Amino acid sequence: MKTENKEQKDHQHDLEKKSNEVEGSKKYTEILSQIIHEGEEIFKIKKRATFLSACIAGLEIGFSYLLICILYFLLGGKLAESIIFKLFALVYPLGFIMVILGKSVLYTEQTSLLALPALNGQRTILELLSIWGVVILGNILGGILFVFIIGSMGPQLGLFEQETMVKIGTHILDHSYLVLLSSAIFAGWLMGLLTWLLNSTTDALTRIFLIVMITGTIGFVGFHHSIVGNIEVFGAFLHAASISLSDYILFLLITLFGNGVGGAIVVALFKYRIFESNYAAKNKHKEK
Repeated sequence: MKTENKEQKDHQHDLEKKSNEVEGSKKYTEILSQIIHEGEEIFKIKKRATFLSACIAGLEIGFSYLLICILYFLLGGKLAESIIFKLFALVYPLGFIMVILGKSVLYTEQTSLLALPALNGQRTILELLSIWGVVILGNILGGILFVFIIGSMGPQLGLFEQETMVKIGTHILDHSYLVLLSSAIFAGWLMGLLTWLLNSTTDALTRIFLIVMITGTIGFVGFHHSIVGNIEVFGAFLHAASISLSDYILFLLITLFGNGVGGAIVVALFKYRIFESNYAAKNKHKEK
């Protein structure tokens, strides 16, 4: 009798364990399906509308840069420069909160999002590269416009000086190409992960916390985000003879590529491969 009860309990435990595994898998599948659907919807939007949304994102992300300049200007000479750069993490998330919650199209946030429909066979690689190009162009132009506006307005309002822009941009460039690339890959990885995490919850406060946590980490560590970096380096390029146009363009190409690798390959591909492996294993088990 005791043996039968023990066997029944063991059987029930196995059923509960399998049920939990199924629920966990279903949750994973739901998130993946939601992200693929969201990415597919962006493909369906007219390119003109996508471009305008990307320009707005480039402008909005500039508010992170604005606060960074103000913080550097206020604390310069009062704290060690290395500490000031770490404190950028406190203000870095603002632009991302505006962009993500406002549903503007940002390259690093959309990298893995747009890659998944291509991995799923719904879109071709050419379509993926085409939409990425539209988003990147819009983000860059929006950021450049922001620099021109705030570059003249900031000093007049006493928020910061043009020298502040130079120091921040020079600091961003003060790394080898290999460091820039690896740093950009990590930034893209984190932004791709953020997209995944945001699709796991609908609670507004939780979403804001996730944005602050991930982008704050990027700002604190100093990983290179191509769209914010575009604004930082272009601002310095305008006012520093030591930074050439080729320096700016090369920085942009390296960080765009690194962010793309981190978001599309490390996050989107790995997450999708996990799903495919799990799906194949289940089918194999059913066949048996």
